[in-house]
Amino acid sequence: MPDLLKPLAPSSFALDIDGLGELVCKSVKLANYNPKLAGEADAIGSGSGGKSFRQINSAGFEELVTFEVVVICSSSPGSASKALWAWFKACLPPSDGGDGKWAESKKTGSVKAFDTDDKQVAEWVFKEAWPSVYSLAECSVQDNKYLEENWTIVCESFKREM
Repeated sequence: MPDLLKPLAPSSFALDIDGLGELVCKSVKLANYNPKLAGEADAIGSGSGGKSFRQINSAGFEELVTFEVVVICSSSPGSASKALWAWFKACLPPSDGGDGKWAESKKTGSVKAFDTDDKQVAEWVFKEAWPSVYSLAECSVQDNKYLEENWTIVCESFKREM
């Protein structure tokens, strides 16, 4: 088991998407696990002192989860920017200027985290993923920052393996 007490270097992670390879990203915000709950809204009984009793049943987790990826905008053929855009275009319907190949363009991949000694300490694996939202950071004549692209990736399975 990895030593999670050891600090992680802020830049020590890798995003690997099958068919796209290991992408150079500025940041990756991992998925939130949102539980599905039932019964929390209605009181099922009452007790002394005006207390209400509720029963909350967990029905598992939401099937679809999302995670966020930020890359630097680039026209280089091997860049994460170009790879993600090509994937996004493949998934878009023809009516939106895409290739209409959403079902066959879903991918698997992983996000890996490394400690300061470059040893892998965690890995999250995702399956049946596709890019669903693309946005560009604000463009301004007064900025001297890199232009960032923000991607939201939807996946049907996202779990920690290590």
